Amino acid sequence: MKHSVYIIIGVALLLFASCGQQQKAKSVVKDFMDTYPRGEVSYLEFSDVDSTNAISDSLISVLQASAGKNMTFQKRTSKMLILLRAKYLLNDDTCSTTFYMNPDFEGVVAFKEN
Repeated sequence: MKHSVYIIIGVALLLFASCGQQQKAKSVVKDFMDTYPRGEVSYLEFSDVDSTNAISDSLISVLQASAGKNMTFQKRTSKMLILLRAKYLLNDDTCSTTFYMNPDFEGVVAFKEN
């Protein structure tokens, strides 16, 4: 009985921690898109927060360069990056973009339009 209580508490703590990361990631993405408006944006859905170690520094540079010179990105501080996919309406067009962030959720390192 006592063992199952610890399991339930552990699962609850994991759920609360992941919800906090999800909200932070959404907030960072929305702030980034508000900083560089391209039209009327209406968010449809966000994926679950995920992480990757498979993005090289050279790929980050390519993604940043393809975004344009007027955008400011956070410097990569970790090999691991957090990613979040956003699906949204932009001027009546459905778009999907993957945003890459450092684990501290301080800002967007790069993004890729899908």
